[in-house]
Amino acid sequence: MQKTEDVQIDTNLYSRQIGTFGLETMGKLVKLKVLIVGMRGLGVETAKNLILAGPASVALYDPTIVSINDLGANFYLKESHVGHVSRAAASFDQLQELNPYVKVSVLNQLSIEDHKNYNVVCYTENFSGI
Repeated sequence: MQKTEDVQIDTNLYSRQIGTFGLETMGKLVKLKVLIVGMRGLGVETAKNLILAGPASVALYDPTIVSINDLGANFYLKESHVGHVSRAAASFDQLQELNPYVKVSVLNQLSIEDHKNYNVVCYTENFSGI
């Protein structure tokens, strides 16, 4: 563990990233709060890669109930999810397991005002009412 700007960084876990980005950039990355809207193919891939990179938190928003068509786009969805849970909720467990240093959460509601709580907002899909 190395400390930079009051943040602990696991140098073993992030050694390649530190070599690529540098310790200063990694120190900024581990403080980021990210919101990802949409958990189809692009959204889940973005979430996976960001969580592996190590921001402080990643919030997921996708209230759409999993359909059979989603199984071909999101590699974390299973047939047992179809018709029962949202794409975000169905993806949560496996995304959370990727990196114990990242707080992953699922949002059930999202408004424009909520966006101010994040450093980065990534829309991969648009939902009415936002």
